[in-house]
Amino acid sequence: MMLPTPVILIIHQPRQAADYASILEKTGAKVHAVASFEEANELLSFLHPDLVLLAANMPEGDGRLYCQQIRATLVQPRPVLVLLHASDDVNERIRSFRYGADDVLGDPIDKNELAIRVLAHLRRRQEELSSPLTQLPGPNMIRRMLEQCLVSDRIWSALSIDLNNLRVYNEAYGDLAGDQLIKALGAILLGLAADSDFVGHLEADDFLFITSPEKREDLAEKICRQFEQVSKRFYPPEDIERGYLVATGHGGIRRRVPLISLSIGIVSSTTRRFQSYVDVLTTSRDYRYAAKQHPGSRWLGDHRQALGAGRKETHRTRILVVEPDGAMACLLQENLALEGYAVQVTSSAGDALSIARGKPHPDLILLESNLADRRMDGWELCRALKEDRELKSIWVVMATADPDQLAALEAGADVYLPKPFDMNALLSEVKLYLRSRTRVAGADL
Repeated sequence: MMLPTPVILIIHQPRQAADYASILEKTGAKVHAVASFEEANELLSFLHPDLVLLAANMPEGDGRLYCQQIRATLVQPRPVLVLLHASDDVNERIRSFRYGADDVLGDPIDKNELAIRVLAHLRRRQEELSSPLTQLPGPNMIRRMLEQCLVSDRIWSALSIDLNNLRVYNEAYGDLAGDQLIKALGAILLGLAADSDFVGHLEADDFLFITSPEKREDLAEKICRQFEQVSKRFYPPEDIERGYLVATGHGGIRRRVPLISLSIGIVSSTTRRFQSYVDVLTTSRDYRYAAKQHPGSRWLGDHRQALGAGRKETHRTRILVVEPDGAMACLLQENLALEGYAVQVTSSAGDALSIARGKPHPDLILLESNLADRRMDGWELCRALKEDRELKSIWVVMATADPDQLAALEAGADVYLPKPFDMNALLSEVKLYLRSRTRVAGADL
């Protein structure tokens, strides 16, 4: 696997700086050499070196004081500070450490010793900047890798990868089980990485994979397929058979949550010009969030932008309220209409099914389980909706006084809403659905 090129800044008098630069360039690092602290200040503001090699005695001042200044002014992760000191006096060298140097070497120093010591510091820095969970490069190394991609002539694609429904998985099985799932994903990504690819672990279940554009879709497909196979080992058989977990929300709301899956957002240097590494991360995450709205492990790439260029569509969310209590039906209709939704109301399961089959279909059905309709109660209506190929994508919120939330979810409801319910909790669920539907529509444009 490829890693970002280390950056070294040398601060020394011109002749010595050039000699040390020629030695360290052979280690594979990108080396910048300057002859004054003033020049170093200009570079430090944007260079972000991994290691600074500086002389203790410079014509303009004491290198030890400059170590102290770097420690005080540069935010983490600051560079490794290696001081070159001409004195053999042990006390002098100890004082250098007290000023803030991470290592003190002789000046001049044997070129082989210099190269080995610098490589050792860079290796240690790489370990410190890696994720403690997966041992993959962490956020700062990802930033360095993306910054180097942005200024290089190489064409590349970045895949933003994370797990769906990890919070619910952790609630059911514990954080340690979730960590094992994250480690498994990291191992899958590392196993698929070629020598020219990069894999990094940003945080929690958030990963970044950099590869060549011609491999992006095939790679995304392989990641999804392998994860789907591996993830089943992290569930007991009964949960695999049921096909979902139950999430508990505010006000006793229960939501049926699919088993854990992957979402991948893909961006490429061939489709747009990125302004910064932050631009790469946020854009790839936007596509990843859109992919999340589809069931199972999915990927979505920026190449799909061309499919709907210039197309805009406005959509007013349509809600069907199936409620036999006239006063409650009126209250629901009024509150939902005030939120800007188009609301229809009925007390009959048969009428509700006819309305749902009409065009356009409702986006959401708020359904009472106990209906007065003799032909069909709310449970049967919910099953009928979810068994219909055209209607099964309609979001069904089952409102019921039945304390068995699993009965509602097993009937096919997407959300269990215990009666009496809090109106704000209901409106929050509707808004949550609306945001997810909007993302899907945006992804399809």
